[in-house]
Amino acid sequence: MPHLPTNRQERKEADLERRVERIQRDHKFQRLRTRRSRRILAVISALLCVAIVPSFAQAGGIVGIAVTIAAWGSWWVLRISTRTVAELPERFLDERQRAMRNRAYFYAYLILGYTACALLTIGLVVFVLVSENDTVTLTTTWDQALGLVMSLTLLIALLPSMVVAWSDAGEQPIERRAGA
Repeated sequence: MPHLPTNRQERKEADLERRVERIQRDHKFQRLRTRRSRRILAVISALLCVAIVPSFAQAGGIVGIAVTIAAWGSWWVLRISTRTVAELPERFLDERQRAMRNRAYFYAYLILGYTACALLTIGLVVFVLVSENDTVTLTTTWDQALGLVMSLTLLIALLPSMVVAWSDAGEQPIERRAGA
């Protein structure tokens, strides 16, 4: 007789195992798991992530929220296409997936560090070029600050899945039979 979970922690673990098993065996979204589809999703996610800042800054809160929701939706689809390899605990991954996930986190935060340094350097150069005797007043609105925070938050969440999507070979689409 199988062991039945008795306390909350065991039920939570059993539920997680069932969800991971379901995700790993799922064939419903097979067309999203090809290399081409994953790369397209990664590019769309990156563009949406970048588009959050100007949408909040130029178009206001409603448009900014709509772009942010679309970007979070692209993250969700990207996670489905990679079978959430970048987010799963280590005990659920085989050696290849574990190595891919570790490499994805390494490159994701390397990209994040270089992006942050580049943005800070560009900001400093612009400040020096625009200022006269270091007397420039920088004013930001609530919408601009919110757009920047939402974009950075999403970038941090997206990067590991984007690296997995870009670097993994993907899966072959399942051929449909003529009689099916």
